[in-house]
Amino acid sequence: MNEIAHRYLYWQLIEHYVLHKQFRLLALHDTQAWLEDDSVKPRRIIRLVYSEVDWSNRLKRDISHAKQQFESIYKQLGIWKMQGENIYVMSQPPIDSWEDALTPFEVKGNKGTIRNLALHSSVEEYQTVLDQELANDGVPPLRILSSEEDMMQAIERIRGQVKQINSTRRQNEEKMLQFGKPRFIYALLLSFVVMFFLLETNGGSTNIQVLIDYGAKYNPLIVEGEWWRLVTSMFLHIGLMHLAFNAMALFFLGTAVEQLFGSFRFLIIYFAAGLFGSIVSFAFNDYVSAGASGALFGCFGALLYFGLKHPTLFFRTLGKNILLLLGFNLVLGFIVPGIDNGAHIGGLIGGFLMAALVKMPKEKKKTPFYLSMSALILYVIASLTLVYFGQQQANASPELAVLEGQRLLEAGQYEEAQVFITNGLEIDGRQPQLLFMQAYLDIQQERVQEAKEHLEKALQEQQAFPEAWFNLTLIHIEQENYEQAKETIQQAIQYGEDSQIPDMDYYYEIEQQINEQLASSS
Repeated sequence: MNEIAHRYLYWQLIEHYVLHKQFRLLALHDTQAWLEDDSVKPRRIIRLVYSEVDWSNRLKRDISHAKQQFESIYKQLGIWKMQGENIYVMSQPPIDSWEDALTPFEVKGNKGTIRNLALHSSVEEYQTVLDQELANDGVPPLRILSSEEDMMQAIERIRGQVKQINSTRRQNEEKMLQFGKPRFIYALLLSFVVMFFLLETNGGSTNIQVLIDYGAKYNPLIVEGEWWRLVTSMFLHIGLMHLAFNAMALFFLGTAVEQLFGSFRFLIIYFAAGLFGSIVSFAFNDYVSAGASGALFGCFGALLYFGLKHPTLFFRTLGKNILLLLGFNLVLGFIVPGIDNGAHIGGLIGGFLMAALVKMPKEKKKTPFYLSMSALILYVIASLTLVYFGQQQANASPELAVLEGQRLLEAGQYEEAQVFITNGLEIDGRQPQLLFMQAYLDIQQERVQEAKEHLEKALQEQQAFPEAWFNLTLIHIEQENYEQAKETIQQAIQYGEDSQIPDMDYYYEIEQQINEQLASSS
């Protein structure tokens, strides 16, 4: 077989796999082609080699090199299992013993096997190996044209068609990845900064009361009808680091989602996921919370939907990084206290379901609308159910009683505060903050002895409690127990200085008054 005929057979195989079997062309050279079938599981990779190998050692060296290349492709694809063939197209086999070199090999970490095949000698020998070893590929009978000029023209035709198909596929993928232009993420980023500035200039973004005043998620007020907090909390951030991390995540995740789904779909996914995240957070977490984390995890969910619809392109582009980042954040949410993992998980599921509902632009294999809508309705029902049962537990939370009791006391709503404090103490009668607030209410109602008992009990649970020591001092003064008052004010000053409370001057003034009273009585 002459060189032209040999080369023509090599290009016929490329034509069959790319044009007829729809394999993806990973790389194309005059003497080597890498092909991928991403429609099967496990993923299949074929290496076609146009080669003249004189000796078996040379063949073994090339197989060793091919193994390294298969390993590299396996890592790049980010898949669990890969199978494939390393096919040599040769006009003549090596002159020495070479069959043992064709032993299949394995790629490190891969559960599949790569086979080595050799097509050699004649068209008939080629066809025999193809029909026996690659029967499922349906390679049609190979042929040699009558003239070398015809075969050269056919090779150029095949080369052009293959390149055109590969270019068209690449262009379609680029259009899919860049369907929309990132516009709304910049408006969202600006809103983050503006709201953070307002918080900082009106008391601080870490001040609980300021957060509540500006729309943070706060369950008691949501229960009273302020449902808008489920949305407004998405624009607030607690501290500069929280703002920086969420802004950076929005820039990268939001850009990817807005480019993939378009601006209109992105907004639907973003706000729906944020709302779902707030609902789940409302059900499971009774503390004040704020941030766009639920919506950002919704972007994760939308990207996972993209990965479900286009797994090959997903893992070839951003898939591995997205999965690693998502896994890291979920684990972090479970092991680090104070992270609202309810919002994260709720947003993740909500983002995925909303992406399935609005679908990707020009999506071919579409999920039936009724299935997407049914899944979304079930999720909403489940979320509302969680809200109901979660709030039954949240209403019986000592932590919430402390927070709401403080807020109501500061607002002068003593009767309403008493309800929360009483409920909290029924669950945990040793909670020092609740005991301190109960003592305050006792004093307002002139129940001095009960107040004293509550303060003493609070101090048994929490020794470093300067405000409780100070209030106990005031009771001793009222009862004219100045010796005891001297001891308690010293404790108040000691712990107050340690915790750097802001009203220490008043503590010193009371101490001076006690000392003067003791001096005058002696």
